[in-house]
Amino acid sequence: MKHLQNLFIVIILIFIGCGTTGKKDDVKDDIKDDIKPKSENNFYISIYDSDVVGNNDNRRCYYTIYINKVESGRTTTGLESQEKVFEATLTPDKHLIKVEKWVLNENLGRYVKVNNIDQPKPDFIYVDIKKNDTVRVKLKSSKTGVASYSLE
Repeated sequence: MKHLQNLFIVIILIFIGCGTTGKKDDVKDDIKDDIKPKSENNFYISIYDSDVVGNNDNRRCYYTIYINKVESGRTTTGLESQEKVFEATLTPDKHLIKVEKWVLNENLGRYVKVNNIDQPKPDFIYVDIKKNDTVRVKLKSSKTGVASYSLE
């Protein structure tokens, strides 16, 4: 019986010893890694519609983003009244940013591009990305197609 107790104590000590390194700095390094920013993006755009009146007018949509006339991705998907975001890492330079709105056609069961006349106008903006700077663009669109941009 005594041998069984000693064996049990040895096994517990082995499990405890395997679980720790004995260094407190390892824990601090893990915490520091969690605090570091996960993204190196220097360009952000958020888009929303400002004059959605009722639930029936609030369609699901997203925006395709073109950077320097090349399709670069799309925003998150959400209701027109909700903020949709896109982020990217751009080289320091002047860039042409164009947006294109797509809405969910529930009858077809897929997203379709909004007619050109209903696209936000202007549908493009030039941004100047400087080294070590971040540019944030807010686009507020309306049903009439008029859009306003703000830069941060």
